[in-house]
Amino acid sequence: MQLITGAVGQGAANAAHDVALVQAILLKTTRAATATCAAAPYLASYDGVYGPATLAAIQAFQADHVFVNTTTQQCVPNPNATAGQVLPNDATWTQLLARVPAAFAELRVLPGGKRVYLQATAAQLQTRIMELVAMTFAPVFRVKVRACIDQMHAQHGIAVGVCPQGDRRTFAAQYALLLQVPSVTNAGPGESNHNFGMATDIGFKDLAWLQANGTVDNNETWWLHHLNANNMAQANLFWEALRTVGTGCLVGAFRGPVHDRPHLQNWNDATVSTPARLAAHLQASGTMQWSHSGGVYRCNLGMGTSKYPVGTAAQIWNLQATVTVANIIQARAEKPMPPGSPPVTAATVTAMRQALRAQFDLADTNWQNWTAS
Repeated sequence: MQLITGAVGQGAANAAHDVALVQAILLKTTRAATATCAAAPYLASYDGVYGPATLAAIQAFQADHVFVNTTTQQCVPNPNATAGQVLPNDATWTQLLARVPAAFAELRVLPGGKRVYLQATAAQLQTRIMELVAMTFAPVFRVKVRACIDQMHAQHGIAVGVCPQGDRRTFAAQYALLLQVPSVTNAGPGESNHNFGMATDIGFKDLAWLQANGTVDNNETWWLHHLNANNMAQANLFWEALRTVGTGCLVGAFRGPVHDRPHLQNWNDATVSTPARLAAHLQASGTMQWSHSGGVYRCNLGMGTSKYPVGTAAQIWNLQATVTVANIIQARAEKPMPPGSPPVTAATVTAMRQALRAQFDLADTNWQNWTAS
């Protein structure tokens, strides 16, 4: 069981995370039936807010198990306990741990949080690690993803894992995501950090957390949809915990866009232009010269040194590059064609669009050689 950081109860510090944890234990611990009362939990619900109901539950538990002679059932003092309070490792805390059901012997709560959850088992952690083994990442970044999974379990008892499509994506998969409704990305083929195995989306699938009445949600999604619907502020604490661990010195990854909560990557966005690096990667992988400016890619079409606007990554991938007959004629003027070459027509434009797409295919195949500088 996670140890409370301070006292809970009458006149105590009552930090929200400590209150929530003590409340949850009292909620899951049943008071024995008496001649006048049926067996029932010491507390009916939990919310991380100390009040009269929490005090009454602490006092009732102490009367039953702390300030009592278990043989004679007479009230007795206990020098290791404080009436109306639970302190770290005092007699009340020890008795709480001894009487909470085994299924709830490893409850956790995030610092500053109010939503209690069950610590993941070693087997659950191993499952997430084995899922990672089957995924595709650049070797240098795979180490950081593994470290993040390990550290989330070590620090918070949570077995996070890589979300579906959260490892290396092909350019085709990236294009499919770009077209998805509702939108999940603005990055075209080759413009996502994921396309080069140096970014990941990490989530909380199967995180088991306690609803206010003590019911356990065992079917959480990768993206914490259930908890987010229950309490968005508490869900955000889990994402912030993930980001803090992921960007800490023991992992060394970087956050992506603020709104992309599961995302971690291998470099700082402030120092890298993904479109510029795609242009460089296209040039290193294929047979044409590339650059990016004004929101579009420019290419020499495999002829000469002048570059012509050929559209966005999505347009090029979809064989809708903005190259024109005039562009090809100008490019041919820099690199004269052999005598008898056919004139430039609409068919030539179609063939050039296919050739530009082929350059993207080469870059996709060569993904492991992409660099951030």
